[in-house]
Amino acid sequence: MPGKNTADLCGRPMIEYTLDHALASERVDRVIVSTDCEKAAGIARRRGVEVIERPAELASDTATVDAAARHAVEQFAIRNPQSAIRNVVILYANVPVRPRTLIDDAVTKLVETGCDSVQSVCAVGKMHPYWMKRVVEGDRLLPYVENTVYRRQELPAVYQLDGGIIAVTRKSLFVVEAGQPHAFLGKDRRAVITESGAPGSGVVDVDGAMDMRVAEAVIGKAEGGRRKAEVVIGGREIGGAAPTYVIAELGVNHDGSVERALALTRAAKGAGADAVKLQLFDPDLLLSAEAELAKYQEANAVDPYEMLRSLQLCVADMLKVKALAHELGMGFIVTPFSVENLEQMRELDADAVKIASPDAVNLPLIGAMLDLGKPMLISTGTANIDELHAANRLCAKHETVFLHCVSAYPTPPECAAVGRMNVLRDALRCEVGYSDHTSNDVSAVLAVGLGARVIEKHLTYDCAAKGPDHAASCDPRKFAEYVAAIGAAEAAMMFDETADVQADVRKVSRQSVCAVRDMKAGDVIGRGDVTVKRPGTGVAAARLAEVVGKTLKRDVKMNHLIHEEDL
Repeated sequence: MPGKNTADLCGRPMIEYTLDHALASERVDRVIVSTDCEKAAGIARRRGVEVIERPAELASDTATVDAAARHAVEQFAIRNPQSAIRNVVILYANVPVRPRTLIDDAVTKLVETGCDSVQSVCAVGKMHPYWMKRVVEGDRLLPYVENTVYRRQELPAVYQLDGGIIAVTRKSLFVVEAGQPHAFLGKDRRAVITESGAPGSGVVDVDGAMDMRVAEAVIGKAEGGRRKAEVVIGGREIGGAAPTYVIAELGVNHDGSVERALALTRAAKGAGADAVKLQLFDPDLLLSAEAELAKYQEANAVDPYEMLRSLQLCVADMLKVKALAHELGMGFIVTPFSVENLEQMRELDADAVKIASPDAVNLPLIGAMLDLGKPMLISTGTANIDELHAANRLCAKHETVFLHCVSAYPTPPECAAVGRMNVLRDALRCEVGYSDHTSNDVSAVLAVGLGARVIEKHLTYDCAAKGPDHAASCDPRKFAEYVAAIGAAEAAMMFDETADVQADVRKVSRQSVCAVRDMKAGDVIGRGDVTVKRPGTGVAAARLAEVVGKTLKRDVKMNHLIHEEDL
């Protein structure tokens, strides 16, 4: 399965599950991803995990996991000379299902027993060696192991490695012996037993399509269903390691003028937007005789029908906006408001369909638009979580992002409730974003920090213009600042160990083992002979206990640091 580590599994790249397991462990101090895959590296960095680029010779089919782990440890030590690595946990990114406590159980056993390595195993079932056969001379069947066992219950206990974890001491990891591929596991090897097939107690190691189906069944049952992970809008991937996708909502801020819509499209490009969005509606189809204006619309209109009629763009004009957006390298998104808009939506052939907040509960409209086969963005303003489950089920096998939204124009900052994105993600098991109606960029920055994959903001030519949405919009200058703030928030979220702005402070401010008195070569270091002092260029302070009892190879003067080569 090429690319399996980042393949879609129940709405997430497979590697995300192993990152979850590692980051949740109480016994692991640092998490590192060793990879030659840029997509996997991007996913890790977005989670704040350090990445070590694996060289080509360690990324081939013939390379061994222990060689890659040794390289990662060596590179980490170069970057972090003060860190003392004693034990290493190796986790495969293609193992999305592990018992919750497996990592901590294995590390605890490694530390408390003083063994060289711990691996997870599960009992062999139908593939027991007593029931395996050899085929010789073309078709003659012989037992693989001679035995007289007939009933499965009588089979002796045999265990197989399940791929869940390898925990090994640093010392053992660096043992390499010709002709002994498992020498790195040491002499004293222990096991943690998992229960194959037991909910919450087993391991699923994905090597092929059948394993993938098992993982989907286990995770889907635990997490409430499967959603396609990779949402792609106009060739741009949404989620994973991709940057936040910023939509300039033109809405009706064109005032019904295609020339103004085209000008706003150019302004959106200049401000850094990834896409523009228009609204497709017909007052005759949308409004009943009892339709009313919302309070925020009353200042600029008297009759809802006349207001909408004056703000319409025809399909031909919308196609002009689409052509310009694509010419400028931007996506083109449309919000339909009526089931009867379906054929016009086919003609528009937008890169994605956006469902407005009031229609998040409009299942006939959502169902009709799913027929277009386009990615779906659903705003959730006006809807509570319970009301969204029906739409979520309807879109379960579809590329969908749910956008947190507060349907107030403008939304007071104290009412932005950006934390609701986490509730949406947990309840719906989906990619999430934010449709922002506040008048500043603070909530957008917070949304990026909470994992927003899509952010939508209204764009206008003049916030003081007459119309329903201008006051809750950004003008081009403000929109550019808004996009820049999102970019800055993304940069602040990324973890890049190679861009080490802390190196100087780390060097001068950390402490090292330091001699309390003059000592001679051959002296055995006692606890009273050493303390810890700045700078951090000697043996790390964390290794003080390790230094005690060592013999000096050369003289060290009082108040001077002790270095590795001194011991």
